[in-house]
Amino acid sequence: MKIKSSTIKICLLFVFSLGLLSFLPNDRNYQTECVSLESDGYLTIKIWDTQKRSLYKAVKARKDAVNAVLYSGVAGSNGCPTQPPILKTADEQEKFKSIEEAFFSRNGKWVMFTRSAATETTVPSHVENKSWKVYQVSVSKGELRKYLEENNIIKPLNQGF
Repeated sequence: MKIKSSTIKICLLFVFSLGLLSFLPNDRNYQTECVSLESDGYLTIKIWDTQKRSLYKAVKARKDAVNAVLYSGVAGSNGCPTQPPILKTADEQEKFKSIEEAFFSRNGKWVMFTRSAATETTVPSHVENKSWKVYQVSVSKGELRKYLEENNIIKPLNQGF
């Protein structure tokens, strides 16, 4: 079986591009773990930053928690089910991008959807250094979804496809 040199060049370019992208700045260095999903629509998660470690601030943890609920979802743990992201499609993410800067600004709407962040006393076992700051943050997933529906970012759950 002969492999064309153009195919090899394309594969090498692809691999090189992936490697280059890994060195680009990324402000999403947080890790999350589901703690509980309450009947009132609040999702409580543990969150920590793998680069800021002990310098991670509570306000940043709250913003990151909302960001995780929106974009990446939250991994399940200890009986708490995995939570998929609210913004599931590229179209929904693109619509949110138009309001994202104002939403996450200093006095932005994101504050309405979180309860204060408390420093967690039990650090997840896979965290390398036990001096890292790990926060427990509650995000009102139900109210956040409602806000996004009202702003035509996502479709209501009861609306057909």
